[in-house]
Amino acid sequence: MGRSTGHYALLQRMADTQGTATGWVTVGAGFDEHNTKPLVDQRLAQLATREDQAELSARAGRPVLWAVRLTDDGWDALLYIQAQPVPIPDEAAAPGLRKVALRRSEMEALRRYLALSGQLRQAPALGLQLAVEVARFDPGPNRWIVHVDDEQAQSMARAFFMERVAGSAAPANRIAREYGVTYPPRPILFTPTAERDRAETD
Repeated sequence: MGRSTGHYALLQRMADTQGTATGWVTVGAGFDEHNTKPLVDQRLAQLATREDQAELSARAGRPVLWAVRLTDDGWDALLYIQAQPVPIPDEAAAPGLRKVALRRSEMEALRRYLALSGQLRQAPALGLQLAVEVARFDPGPNRWIVHVDDEQAQSMARAFFMERVAGSAAPANRIAREYGVTYPPRPILFTPTAERDRAETD
């Protein structure tokens, strides 16, 4: 059951109408045996017994032949659903940018790298700091959503390269596998001195 289901809406509407845990909802309030049956079948709601109906009739001054209210399971299910994280709507990156979804550990590594900006001999790409600052956390997939251009993505890969050197290759491997961004951007090939000299004289 999730927020997008009819059960959540019905639970919420019944709770609002019922008001308190000991209150009752009647047919006159827009509920009936048909639309509450799914909740009753799952024991999220309970029907009034004959004794309950008699008490409700005495209070109302008219016959109450049907009533329903949420059970403890119904109230707790509603509370549980409300506590679930709301997924952030998927939004496309602006032209020239790519959307990168980072795990918490990857975001932490990137922030450590950016914190050293003033000391690094090769500074992070312009705008990467801002991209990280405005990143949004999506609790559904448990990811930080960052929008970066190609240069910033390469700089991000350099941060994960540093993380690899420090002992954890997972961030660099995942970013390379899922986004095709690696650092160094191309393999560093060793060229023998003799061949290098010949190339320079040709």
